Amino acid sequence: MGGVFLMFIWSKQDGIVLPLTLLAMVLITLILWICLRNKEEKYKKIPLIVITVILLILEGIKQIKAAVTNDYSTWTIPLHFCSLFIYFFPLAVFFKGRVGQFGKVMSFVTSLWLFALFYIRPDTIINESADNPFVSFSMFHTFFYHHLAILFLFVSVALKFYDIKYKDFIYVVIGFTIYSVIAVTVAHLTDTNYCNILKNNFEPLEAFRVQFGQIAYTALMYLGSIAGGIAGLLLYIGIKKLINIKNTKE
Repeated sequence: MGGVFLMFIWSKQDGIVLPLTLLAMVLITLILWICLRNKEEKYKKIPLIVITVILLILEGIKQIKAAVTNDYSTWTIPLHFCSLFIYFFPLAVFFKGRVGQFGKVMSFVTSLWLFALFYIRPDTIINESADNPFVSFSMFHTFFYHHLAILFLFVSVALKFYDIKYKDFIYVVIGFTIYSVIAVTVAHLTDTNYCNILKNNFEPLEAFRVQFGQIAYTALMYLGSIAGGIAGLLLYIGIKKLINIKNTKE
């Protein structure tokens, strides 16, 4: 039960800053929906391209700054779960066909995961950056990078950027398999705990790792990521069908 009480922990500053930031993102999404809902897809993609470019610039500055200041470490390598946005968002907005669809599916799944996990335990995602996101570039990057990823999700759904079908489940398997192979390998080679691969901060999962071993734990995390991704797609498809049924009746 101890792990349950570690969930939904917000600091006093989180309780002020995060709802206001969420409201701002909702308002931005609403404005974009009003302006672009009847436009062609190439126009709907513009705000998503802008968000993607800003994310890439923020991450690029972070990488360069760490290298220039001799502060670069294995932890800086973009193999964390939230690093996936800089790979999947560009595929979604700049490519078409199967590559573009793969990017769309994985962009939706990863940003949906971020959205859910973020508001359960914001401190595990953005640390204490909500206290003052402008005190340093690190705080600025952490706060705005993750909120931009959530904004990408909001805008994408509002503008019906995703056209996900059951056959796209295979992309979830492919995406998380590629990430797992790379991240697990590098995590063990460099002894760096990307995405809780080596050990878990959530007590029940860490207890599972200790009791059943690293291989079983890694398999659980891998299968769990795929299951979570598929669940997200099912949720999206289900809600979309309900909306279509309602619109048909009207």
